[in-house]
Amino acid sequence: MALSVNALLDEAVDFLGDNKPLHAIQILRKVISKNSDCTDAYLKLAEIYVGMNNYNAAEELLLDGLRKLSEDYKLVYALGSLYYNLGELERALPLLRKLNSWRNPSVHLALATIFLEQNEFLEAIAEVRRVLRGDAKYPDANGILGRIYLKQKNFPNAIKYLRRELALNESSVEFRLDLATAFYMLGDLRTALEEFTLLIDTDPDFFPGWLMCGKILLELGKADESEFYLQRAMNLNPKNAELLQTLANLYNAFGEVEKARAIFDELAATNAVVEDDTDTLENFSATRNCSRRDPNWHNSAGAKTARKRRRR
Repeated sequence: MALSVNALLDEAVDFLGDNKPLHAIQILRKVISKNSDCTDAYLKLAEIYVGMNNYNAAEELLLDGLRKLSEDYKLVYALGSLYYNLGELERALPLLRKLNSWRNPSVHLALATIFLEQNEFLEAIAEVRRVLRGDAKYPDANGILGRIYLKQKNFPNAIKYLRRELALNESSVEFRLDLATAFYMLGDLRTALEEFTLLIDTDPDFFPGWLMCGKILLELGKADESEFYLQRAMNLNPKNAELLQTLANLYNAFGEVEKARAIFDELAATNAVVEDDTDTLENFSATRNCSRRDPNWHNSAGAKTARKRRRR
């Protein structure tokens, strides 16, 4: 007696639980071949492909599903989420925009992030506020709004919303970095130092936290304390140009001119580009925040690697 579609889907899930993805793939392909309108089979199979880093197979599968089920919002969401997590924002945007009437907070936050990366701040703010009107404590919403204001250099609003987010999720390294950056760019060095210190308490291997603590202490005239943090930063990223320049400034503060000159000569010989503080912090923030892209359809641990660029 042939198994029902639901029984086959359950069997595929069981194989996944037993760490037998190839068996699950075989069953799901069988379901799709005989039931081309089975959305759940497309979604589960796409999730498996993403978990295996086979992003092209996931894309082809979802596109095939949408050719047959063009109005299926779950498939639109899955494909839009795939592009979003791969960083292919121009392809994600029209798909996610189709889902505005769906009123899914993850969709609105994804759209807000895309608009932010395109410097379309008003659109980004509008998308986040749609989420906050429904739930003032929705995960990441206050933080993303704070990040938008930070990009606009509206530091008081950035601090306001980032503090709200951290009150809900105090362990977030990404939003703590944004808050520390806001205070630093505002010129409140002591508060920025407190926030960067909390960052390295949360993540002891977080290089920019050690670097910025060292830089700020040096700016505050505390060279002896600065040296400890800069040496820890050296252990994590000894070739970073900004760190080397900061070390040279530290040696100058100690009166060790020859050591400082040797570092400046090394930077000049390698044509190293030392960014200003704003660019450096924005780059660190962008590196950390790329991990925030996660509309909910792909929740498996393996699927999170979809945030890498795929090979064409």
